[in-house]
Formats: sequence, structure tokens, C-alpha cells
Amino acid sequence: MIDNIRYRPSPQDIERIKPQANMLKVSGDGVFATLQGEGITAGSPSVFLRLHYCNLACGHNGGWKCDTGYTWDKTKPEFWQEPENWGYPETAKRIETAWSDKFANNEEGKRIVITGGEPLLQQKKIVEFLKIMPNWQVEIETNGTIAPLPELYNCQINCSPKLENSGNPSLKRYILEALKIINSLPNSWFKFVVSDPKDFEEIDAIVRDCNLDPNKILIMPEGHTSETTQAHLSLVKAEIETRGWKVANRNQLDWYGPKRRT
Repeated sequence: MIDNIRYRPSPQDIERIKPQANMLKVSGDGVFATLQGEGITAGSPSVFLRLHYCNLACGHNGGWKCDTGYTWDKTKPEFWQEPENWGYPETAKRIETAWSDKFANNEEGKRIVITGGEPLLQQKKIVEFLKIMPNWQVEIETNGTIAPLPELYNCQINCSPKLENSGNPSLKRYILEALKIINSLPNSWFKFVVSDPKDFEEIDAIVRDCNLDPNKILIMPEGHTSETTQAHLSLVKAEIETRGWKVANRNQLDWYGPKRRT
């Protein structure tokens, strides 16, 4: 099958993928303006900034398939060929333009969602970039393996700890101290992706070991289509109700279908 063919990067690809000082490594998606589809701010007008690189590999070992594999999967040509280096002023200009083009009549509540990949791999650069975006609300999506720098504590941290169902080994995906720090922040949330009732045994252990605030826990049914997510929700609905947690839908699947946002 063509999916099993490993891409061989050229010297130019290898050079392109290297990080550059004072520049964000941005994925091929770049920036795009849309409504936030997931989490506690679902429905909010937002500009997404998708960064490159990730320290996990969801789906490589039989887990559910990551829908942004092009940000980390070195077997894909997109990983090598799509990323660009953007300076901070250039990034800010692109975000401002995307907002103006999509939400021209909304000058309040400007929101950036920094996603990936794993954005906190570039968090020192994010800190510097955000210094020129003082009037924006900021969300950062993270897998919970890296503790945010103190300069990012005022951002909304959308943490999605990966479970065994992601296919990542425990030692890579479960960093207890990082989760504890995120839990202590004033505006942090924990989104767990589930497809089976047995996933809740692992979530319960994480909640207990990290002393997670139950009011911050969101459960999102796994799936790349609306039909799949609804099927998984029906399987786990009773487990969610028993614990009194919240459901987080993948609204973008209903709004746009299972396609890449650019």
C-alpha cells in the first residue's frame, strides 16, 4: 500500500526542517480563521496557528490515527516539504489579516489558538511572539508532556493527555509533573479522547495520581467522521454521566466534514 512507502527527504528537505533562531516553524496549514470546534470555548471566532513538530506519534503503534500527522510523521512528504519559518512580525500580520478577512465586523474578543503538532516544543519562541500580540486572547493546545513556561500561565491551556489508545508508550505520553503544573493553572482544561469504556480506567488513574480538578475534565469521543464520534459517544455516555464530567464534541466534523483546514 502507498501509505507504507517511506518518503526519502532531499538535502533541501533536511535543511528546511531545521529550526531557525527567532522564527516559528509553522506547518503547511499556516494560519486559518474559523470557529473553535472543540473544548470549553467551542463556537468562538478564532485564528488558528498550526506549528510544526511533535514529540508523540499517535497511531504509529496501532492507536487511533492522528489527523495532523503531517506535523510529525517523517514518512510523509508533507512533514519535510510543507513547513516554513515565519518571523514574529510576519506571523502577527498573517493572523491579523486572517481575522480581518473572516471576522471583519468583530473587533472584540480576538482569539488565537496555537496548535500543532506539539506547540510547547517551541514555547520560548511563543513567549517572544506573544509579546507583540497583547490584545489577543490566547489558547495553547498541548499533549501534556511539557510544562508551560511561567510566561504562558495566563493563556488558556487546552491539555489533551494521550492514553494507551493513542499507541504511544506510557513513558513518553504520561508526564505526571507536567500534568500537575497544568492542573494548577487558572485557565486549564483536560480533554481525554476515548473510544471504549475501558479507557476510563486509565483516565481515573490519571485523575487520581495528578489530583486533577474534576471540573476541568472534558471527554471527547474519538473519530474522524461525525458518525464515528457519535458511535463512540453512545458507547461511553454512561461512563461520563457516572463521573459527572463534560462531553467535548468535535464540532468541526459537523461543520466542515473530515477535511484538512487550510
